[in-house]
Amino acid sequence: MAVAAGAARMTGLLLVAPAVLFLVGFYLLPLGLLLEESLRPWSGDAHPTAAMGLQQYERVWSSGRSWRALERTVRISLVSTLITFLLAYPIALFLLRAGPRLRTAILLSLFVSLASSLIVRNYGWLVTLADAGPVNQLLLALGLADAPLRMVYNEEATIIALVHYALPFMVLPIYGALLRIPPSFVEASQSLGAGPWRALWGIVLPLSMPGVFGGTTLTFAICMSAFVTPLMLGSPATSMISQVAAEQFLVQLNFPFGSAMVVVLTVVTFAILLAYTLLVRAAVRVHA
Repeated sequence: MAVAAGAARMTGLLLVAPAVLFLVGFYLLPLGLLLEESLRPWSGDAHPTAAMGLQQYERVWSSGRSWRALERTVRISLVSTLITFLLAYPIALFLLRAGPRLRTAILLSLFVSLASSLIVRNYGWLVTLADAGPVNQLLLALGLADAPLRMVYNEEATIIALVHYALPFMVLPIYGALLRIPPSFVEASQSLGAGPWRALWGIVLPLSMPGVFGGTTLTFAICMSAFVTPLMLGSPATSMISQVAAEQFLVQLNFPFGSAMVVVLTVVTFAILLAYTLLVRAAVRVHA
């Protein structure tokens, strides 16, 4: 019996080993190298030092541009995540009640959106929101604007494109969570006198929280690390921290400083997600 247990344990380890090696090789090792690079001095400093230390993090701390970009990144990511959730939850509810053909069409459009190029989608938004684009033409035709509105190269355009990109990552987890809710739960609440909205807030929403948590976490992480979208639809005045770090890598060739920015971005992202996780757990515990 002990031999069988040992064989089963070995089989489990062998099955998990490829995933562990993948995580170590493609996530932990690059992150460790990035952390090591952030501790190195930069040869382009006026008074370079050979000792490794926290000089680059001190520069990030004292850099007003870095702090503004980090604050802007967090704000845009939070707003984009909230808007994505407010759009995705009704879509997921509609999918739950839609007919087979309509549900298949909507899911197919979501999968096509995932498969399409991010650059192509961003160019689509550039054309759509341009001064001579269809949105401005419609506003002018309806008399809602006297002149074309500036809709691109700002934070609002970046948020719109981020919401468009992240919407499938929010809809699919919520839809999966809604599918696991037995219809009898809602029927029982309605038989006890609960209206549709009361059933939604008291039964459906709490039971779908695993999907909401997964979707919001994934969406926030995607928005925090966004680079191409703010680069194409934003401006230098609305740069996110990933753009500032990329400038240090590609233009200034200051790899330690850029690495320190990326490490700070990673730490801030994980800190916010940890606080969000603890908040959700406390809310679920209170509700239970």
